[in-house]
Amino acid sequence: MEALENLSITINDLTKEYSKKKGIYNISTEFNSGVLNLVIGENGSGKSTLFKCIMGLTKYQGNIVKRRLRIGYAPEEYIMPLNMTVIDFLYSIGRIKGYPKFELNENVKYYLNYLNINNYKHKYIKELSHGMRQKINLMQAFIYEPKILILDEPLASLDEQIIPKVVQLIKDRSKRNLVVVSTHNPKYFNSKKKKIYHFMNGKLQVE
Repeated sequence: MEALENLSITINDLTKEYSKKKGIYNISTEFNSGVLNLVIGENGSGKSTLFKCIMGLTKYQGNIVKRRLRIGYAPEEYIMPLNMTVIDFLYSIGRIKGYPKFELNENVKYYLNYLNINNYKHKYIKELSHGMRQKINLMQAFIYEPKILILDEPLASLDEQIIPKVVQLIKDRSKRNLVVVSTHNPKYFNSKKKKIYHFMNGKLQVE
């Protein structure tokens, strides 16, 4: 296992209003490596908006400080190229990120087997169920070994048999990288090394 690197995302006075009286307001907090950063809140509470701000996918007021490192991002709804096969899509992501070919080959093989989708690798994405597409969504975030992972509702649409494996994967990565996970159902994430953030009505509180 690679050594833990001290990484952080620092947020100061973050506000993003996306409709009248609806958004996230005056958020100041910090996410750190070495623990599982768990953002808990109901659907529509602001979790996805926070992650989009961190990823620079939407305009906002305030300041977000993070190192210029590879970030693996699995949004709640990932728009995939439906007419690509699973294997072609994953390799295209790895190439776009500039990940070395040998390591990419090994990682794609590993995650296809780990998530029980090796038999589907030559299927077109449009042929896959929502649960299968969610596995692909997670794979595209993990395969190039980013130092930072931002995972928005990573267990959505997954069947009960695969959830423990995905949770273990996330917990293992949180021991050596900076991992931020959002969920409205925290019962699966029973890690001893975790920091909990509660989202309610656009406000974030640290437990």
